[in-house]
Amino acid sequence: MSEMQEFSSLKNDGTSIQENHFDPMAILPKSESQMSRTLDQIEGSLDGQSYFLGEVPQTWLADPKGFLPLNSDRLIGTANVAELLLEEVSGLIQQEVDKIQVIQKRISFWEDRIEKNKSTISAHEEKISQNVVDIGYDKKNRDYWWIRSESVMVDYSNAEASNRSEDWAWLVKKYGLKNADGTEIDAKESAVDELCNGGASNLAGEYKTAGNRYEQSRKDKEAYNNRLIRENSGLKGNNETLHRYIQIAYKNEIEPLQDGVLLFKEFGVRLKALSQEERATYGDLRAWAETFLNDFIKGNSRVPQSVVTEFRKLASIPLPAENC
Repeated sequence: MSEMQEFSSLKNDGTSIQENHFDPMAILPKSESQMSRTLDQIEGSLDGQSYFLGEVPQTWLADPKGFLPLNSDRLIGTANVAELLLEEVSGLIQQEVDKIQVIQKRISFWEDRIEKNKSTISAHEEKISQNVVDIGYDKKNRDYWWIRSESVMVDYSNAEASNRSEDWAWLVKKYGLKNADGTEIDAKESAVDELCNGGASNLAGEYKTAGNRYEQSRKDKEAYNNRLIRENSGLKGNNETLHRYIQIAYKNEIEPLQDGVLLFKEFGVRLKALSQEERATYGDLRAWAETFLNDFIKGNSRVPQSVVTEFRKLASIPLPAENC
């Protein structure tokens, strides 16, 4: 049987067509509504971009070079791109300066605190010095009255040992010893020793009490000085801590920001020069920027990464996708 005959028999035999699983509708065109629904389903699965065969939409995998101008593109055309970039750089410089000023305010607060602590320490030291002088006088006054107290009792002991009216009279006259009613003790009385003993003891006690007051004053001043010394020690320790805070703030925060300002300023100088060159291209900008940035980072490794990223964006230097 010829091939044509075989095909003819298959066409005329519905059973043969079904057994071979051939769907006659498969070769027929779909209706317009069916075609529209199919296209809608396809468009819903796409993100509106065109992709090569077998490529999957992955918007997060942006080509870092995809949106960069060509090296041959001019910086100055209908608009002076160099001047526009210069304005952006000026804004970025101001942002970095603002950050520095915020840190400077914090440092100024610490410096004010340090000065107040120093003033308090100075006042304490002056008080301590005055107390040291006063303590010396307290000691002298204490010793004076304690010695007088001892002298009274020594003189009484001498008069008692002599037990002569002349010596009792000397003791009475020297210290103005009196009876309980305020009259002068008579050296010739039989109980003169007892009367003088009572008067001398009372007088010695008064002198001792006066000396004790100066001794207590001395102790109070020394205790006060010790308290001021402890306070000064704490204030000095506080100042040392604040000085460390200031040093760390300058080293770890301000100096890196200052490096960023310097980088932007150098970029601004270059942009200003390029803005005067009519034939300047992005290639000229990139050639300078990449070399300069490379050398700058080597000498200023603490420059913030955000500043470097902004520099690269403005200079149209290719960046990692996540920074585009």
